[in-house]
Amino acid sequence: METEAGSSGGWSIELWLSDDRSAAAELQRRVWEEIEWEALLQNAQLRVAVSDRIAVLDGSVEHFPAKAAAERAAKRVEGIRGVENRILVQPPAATARSDAQLLAAAARALEWCAMVPRDRITLAVESGAVTLGGEVSCECERAEAEDVVSRLAGVTDVRNQIAVRPAVHPEHLKDRVKDALRHEHAKHIAVDTHGDTVVLRGRVRSLAQRDEIEHAVRAVPGVAAVEDGIIVGR
Repeated sequence: METEAGSSGGWSIELWLSDDRSAAAELQRRVWEEIEWEALLQNAQLRVAVSDRIAVLDGSVEHFPAKAAAERAAKRVEGIRGVENRILVQPPAATARSDAQLLAAAARALEWCAMVPRDRITLAVESGAVTLGGEVSCECERAEAEDVVSRLAGVTDVRNQIAVRPAVHPEHLKDRVKDALRHEHAKHIAVDTHGDTVVLRGRVRSLAQRDEIEHAVRAVPGVAAVEDGIIVGR
């Protein structure tokens, strides 16, 4: 009887492991499907692994927007609760730039952008990775600065450390945030505020949905920071 019980227990463990591998394989397949829809990734050399609902992206692309596109694709898959983006950006020789050249190009690009207060943003470049610092008055300026430099040839990564310091602190910020979430069909997300910091709680079906909600909240005038406690999963 003990041997039979042990055998039965072994089969149960094996079945559980099999189900776990099957679920991971299905998530992996769905991530690949999303990646195949991305025009920027048609010729990319990528690898995808899924473990414990974490998608690990590996391989190489020629420019940073392609790396970002792969991450967005993985985040759209329901059931994925995290993305580890290990993709390397390896610019072609024709578009490669030294850090000094890239720093100068990033500075010029920000100066030409009317939506970005260039005098309030700092820049640093190391091995092609651009770090943005400083302070702006709204999320749209912070996002625009990242978008501008991310499109530059030779950029391998973008680290956006710009802080948002709203010039005006509107009343009823919590109500304004709730209005924004209603437009995003996210009334189920709980909202709290501590000064100009917004705290979000709730559950969504995908990382992409969580990102969209956070982006909508950050765009509300007067929001300086978001503490995102939203859980991904059914």
